[in-house]
Amino acid sequence: MAYYEKLLQAAEYLRSRMPFAPKVGIVLGSGLGGYAEALENPTFLAYQDIPGFPVSTAPGHAGRWCAGTLHGK
Repeated sequence: MAYYEKLLQAAEYLRSRMPFAPKVGIVLGSGLGGYAEALENPTFLAYQDIPGFPVSTAPGHAGRWCAGTLHGK
């Protein structure tokens, strides 16, 4: 399967499980996962469930996609 097709599958999976369309994205590095706990109305999706998405091997990494609002955004 071509790389682009894998990206499309991952994007469709995420869109189908998100209760809203995000307007801003923040990529947090390992060690900053606690920031995700501050999200309001969060949606958490395991990386292993997202088609074609790499699974984290970093120690202590939650291995999940997090989305929600923070301060109304």
